[in-house]
Amino acid sequence: MSRTVSSRATKTAAWATPPPRPKGRVWAGFLTAFLLGLAVAFLITSGTGPDATQRRIAELEREDAARDAAQLGPLTDQAKDTRDRLAPVLAAMAQAAPVDGSAPHAPLTADVVNGWKDVLSVAEKSYEQAPSAGNGINVARAGLRTAVQQLAAAVRGFETALGVAEPVRSTLVALAGEQRTLALRTWSVAAVQLDVINIDAGRGHVHVQLSTGADTGGIAPDGAPEGR
Repeated sequence: MSRTVSSRATKTAAWATPPPRPKGRVWAGFLTAFLLGLAVAFLITSGTGPDATQRRIAELEREDAARDAAQLGPLTDQAKDTRDRLAPVLAAMAQAAPVDGSAPHAPLTADVVNGWKDVLSVAEKSYEQAPSAGNGINVARAGLRTAVQQLAAAVRGFETALGVAEPVRSTLVALAGEQRTLALRTWSVAAVQLDVINIDAGRGHVHVQLSTGADTGGIAPDGAPEGR
């Protein structure tokens, strides 16, 4: 009787314990799971992979181009308006302080200088707002704004000269004239930049250079027709 029970117990234990799995099958299972994981990860990330990154870059570039196009026209109009407003001021400055350093052709008076101050005050305020844009527009706007600020500083120099006697007065007038000339050179650089970005945008040439009727050492406009 004991032999029979023992034999049955042995058979039951042998049946309940599974045979050991070969190691090769275990590694094959791991490899299958790993490959399935890679496939799932690819499907999940395929929408945010390199292709999606390139699409996002292209989208941002289109947004930047649209923003610049919206700002280019107003900036160009602003530069033209500033040029037209400053033309009589610069002509009068050239009489009070000739660009070539020669003797003044007209006396410097308080009424004249106050008129210059009014014009430059309006011009400075028009460039106070500087919305973000691409490098081309940012450089052009910064150059125009800096030139206007330099001209305003020149006007303050002329105003200071009014309150002193000779020979200091003549010296201050000459220094203010030099500041004016530097402002015109700065504007000429910005004007070229504005011309370039208008051409690149398909708007044609734009020439907004300032002039005093004499050579200031600035960059002259090219000979191409406006808008072509």
